[in-house]
Amino acid sequence: MNTLINLKKFFIGSLAALTLVAAVACSGSTEPAENLVATEANAEKVSNVEMSTMIPTSTSPADSVDTEESSSPTVEAVQAAFDGDIDDGPIGDAIVEAPAPAADVVELTPADIVAAQENHLADLYEHAVQSVVFIVAGTTRGVGSGSGFVWDEEGHVVTNYHVVQGATELTVKFFNGREYRADIVAFDPAADLAVIKLIDVEHELVPIAIGSSSELRPGQTAIALGNPFGEEFTMTTGIVSAVTRTLDSGFSSYSIPSVIQTDASINPGNSGGPLLDMDGAVIGVNTQIKSETRQSSGVGFAVPVDLVKRVVPSLIEFGEHTYSLMGISGNEVNLTLRENVGLPGDIVGAYVSNVAPDGPAALAGIRGDTGAQFGRHNFDGDVIVSINSIRMKSMDDLIGYLALNTAPDEEIVVGVFRDGVEIAIPMTLGARPSTT
Repeated sequence: MNTLINLKKFFIGSLAALTLVAAVACSGSTEPAENLVATEANAEKVSNVEMSTMIPTSTSPADSVDTEESSSPTVEAVQAAFDGDIDDGPIGDAIVEAPAPAADVVELTPADIVAAQENHLADLYEHAVQSVVFIVAGTTRGVGSGSGFVWDEEGHVVTNYHVVQGATELTVKFFNGREYRADIVAFDPAADLAVIKLIDVEHELVPIAIGSSSELRPGQTAIALGNPFGEEFTMTTGIVSAVTRTLDSGFSSYSIPSVIQTDASINPGNSGGPLLDMDGAVIGVNTQIKSETRQSSGVGFAVPVDLVKRVVPSLIEFGEHTYSLMGISGNEVNLTLRENVGLPGDIVGAYVSNVAPDGPAALAGIRGDTGAQFGRHNFDGDVIVSINSIRMKSMDDLIGYLALNTAPDEEIVVGVFRDGVEIAIPMTLGARPSTT
């Protein structure tokens, strides 16, 4: 019985093969017959396969029905078929994905660009001004005013220390006309920062958006909001003119680090108000101007918000902020110092002119200039070139790094250039004495 079934399959397969050969002969196709002869297995499956996805199966030379005479022209025809570009597109039942629509390109005129900027600044003002306040401080010497901004929903407001210094009464006014009394929570004279708290608030407070100052670049937009000369809720614009300045707060022997310089108009009354970026986030707290007329001369300064983010939470929680201390005084590595010390041209950093006795630097073995105590330079002090493998380009960098990235009792590694080589010196930081 099995023999009869096998014979039946053989005849059916042979018949299918002869039919295909005949079809090719009648059409005059030059396709090699060896690619069209199906095996017995293929003959059974052909009804279940779409013709567009059917793959011809090569047979062995013994099964080929083609002659040598027909093989030559076939080769030429196959080569000719590939003379043009090969179609790499999908075959058979593959679904062709529609090409992505081309993006619409809109050409903006200068007027369109200016209008867009105007609308953005107007929207920014309307949102940010809800968080800005006008502060009137009464003291035994008279009445002064300044600016501030809402820090949180609990009613804490950030301003400058010099705005509330010696105040016996504080009145805080919002853009919506609401006015409240406020108490001083704590202050940090070294950074010229203070926190006050509103009393019996009757409307929903909107804390201002807090940004970052670490990645600021000169040329970026800077926006000042405040109350210059008592002109309430004024906005001025400019750019970030410089970064990483150090500034004397006027209330401490320590400098404010990483100060932002801006040409956005800042005048008396702007003190304590926010300096914003293009997104309306605080990048600094306006604190001082450099001017011979007590009016804006295009050189204003703001406490960097990265310092504010460290100081303000400490003031709210502990009533003070404690800075780390290295216990040195130093200078920039200028040309005169470089020539006298014999520094290579690629060495920059902070030259240690003096080391506080029994301070962290002295205990770690940092060397100061031996002539400093006599009012002269012997040019034998260390040059601090890095902290924790972060390169220090100047004394300003060193001050900023300590204030923004370290805490008292923290272990650091100081990179020092001494006697022609760079060495690493471990150090445990101390704490600055309180200035409050």
